[in-house]
Amino acid sequence: MIKKPSRTTVFLATGTALSLPGDQALYALLPLYFQEIGLLPFQVGILLSANRWIRLFTNHLAERLTGQYPAHLMLAGSLALGGLLSAVYAASSSFFILLAARCLWGLCWSFIRHISVMGVALTSDPLDRGQMMGHYNGISRLGSVTGIVLGGILFDVIGFTYTMVVFCVASLLAIPFALSSGIQLVGTHNTKWETNKTGLGHHSLLTCGFCIGRVGPGLLMSTLGFILLSRYGQQVDLFGLLVGIATLNGLLLGCRWVLDTLGAPIYGALIDRAGLYIGAPLCFIVGIMAMLLLALDDDLAILSASIIVFFVCGTALSTVISAEASHQGSRVFARYATATDLGAAFGPVIGWTAYEFLDIPDLAFILGALLYTIGLLAALIAFRPPSTLEAHQE
Repeated sequence: MIKKPSRTTVFLATGTALSLPGDQALYALLPLYFQEIGLLPFQVGILLSANRWIRLFTNHLAERLTGQYPAHLMLAGSLALGGLLSAVYAASSSFFILLAARCLWGLCWSFIRHISVMGVALTSDPLDRGQMMGHYNGISRLGSVTGIVLGGILFDVIGFTYTMVVFCVASLLAIPFALSSGIQLVGTHNTKWETNKTGLGHHSLLTCGFCIGRVGPGLLMSTLGFILLSRYGQQVDLFGLLVGIATLNGLLLGCRWVLDTLGAPIYGALIDRAGLYIGAPLCFIVGIMAMLLLALDDDLAILSASIIVFFVCGTALSTVISAEASHQGSRVFARYATATDLGAAFGPVIGWTAYEFLDIPDLAFILGALLYTIGLLAALIAFRPPSTLEAHQE
């Protein structure tokens, strides 16, 4: 049975949703716009991953500070600064200014994510943690849908600069939700590592997070726009209508967040019931098959279907494994988040560097399949059936 999210979950998720459009729009638009502002392909990879590299350090800063000071005030400050950074994207074409802005966004997101996820974890029943995290992901990813889908449409209509100004104004509306959440995390930074009932190994947990982050948020989302441009050109025939490639890219990437919004609570509830030892490996296997199909077939319908299937798998994995990490405590979640960010940071750099030196855009799909294979092996080791665990302990 699907339970309703708490008031705290709704407020935190709404604030997160409003913070995301400017950041998410860059993944859809910068791969199409970079030449107009004089950027090189490898610089695009750096900009799209810089916010994740900086989070390798700021995740632990967020974990420590939110355990000592009022979390709702730090959340409000992070949302305010993050919203204003969209104006920087609109106003500047300098690589170094954009790089500084991306690093500052990474700092803001460390606090936004840590405070929000731990707030949801602390107010959830452990038996429903996957479902409750699904509610949080589902609501918060409405901001990603807006950034990617609406960003692509606005880009084709009013251009990059005005699109970012619109998202800057929208993001500042998140501040009242943070101030009203009243979330407090004082003392949670002392939570210790522990082994849970599913037999989750800490190293395997981090490996799963690394692979999930590197393939979906990192590799695929940062390169899909350019892959579409390379395969199909500036426009495609979509149900008899000619649409710009930016719009198509936004629609495809937006499917991920639509699936988060509509399906994340359901995926979480199903895997809560079936068990991580079944759900996690199955999602990795289907994700591998989708990646291989993307690499082998150029048909637009097959490409679209494969991307949607892959996003379902990625959403389910991200929902339940992040819920497991947050349930183990603030420090555990900070380390899991850092592993995910490390993977997501490597993704754009590797994808765009491979294009610049090898000129093989579709290589991103092969790399994605290989990384999900590593994630599958980690999941098979980490998530074992209860009977196997009991026999091992005896």
